[in-house]
Amino acid sequence: MRMSRKQKLKMNPTVRAMRHGLMVFKRRLEIQMWHIEHLDLSIDVLEELVEQLKGIRSLNSARNVDKLIHAQGLIVGANKHLAQAKPRDPRVKGAELLVYDPGLIDRNGHDKLQEREDLNEPHQKPDGGFGL
Repeated sequence: MRMSRKQKLKMNPTVRAMRHGLMVFKRRLEIQMWHIEHLDLSIDVLEELVEQLKGIRSLNSARNVDKLIHAQGLIVGANKHLAQAKPRDPRVKGAELLVYDPGLIDRNGHDKLQEREDLNEPHQKPDGGFGL
C-alpha cells in the first residue's frame, strides 16, 4: 500500500527511521565471559561505550531520532568488538550437546575448556560468598 505525501509527513521521525531500516526497537550486546581476559576487554569496551553514549545524549544540535540512530550504531560497533574477543569460543555455532543434570544443560564445548591449561586454578575452600 502506497502512502500519500501527506501521510508520510504525518509520520514521526522515529517511525520513518524504522521503516527505512535505519534503526530497530532493541540492540543487544553479546559478551563472552568464560576467560579472565574477556572480563578486562568487556570493562574497557563498556566504559568507552558509556562515554560515547553520554556524549551523544548531550548533543544539542541533533534531533532525538538522529541521536538514537547514532547510539544504535555505536552499540553494534561495540558488539562487533566484543565478538572478536580472544580466546575464541571453542564451540561450533549451532551445535548443542543437551544433558539433563538435574535440569537441561548445554555441555557443548565443556571438554575443550577442560583441556585448556590456562583455566586451571588451585582448589580453594568456598567461603560462602564472593568476598566483596
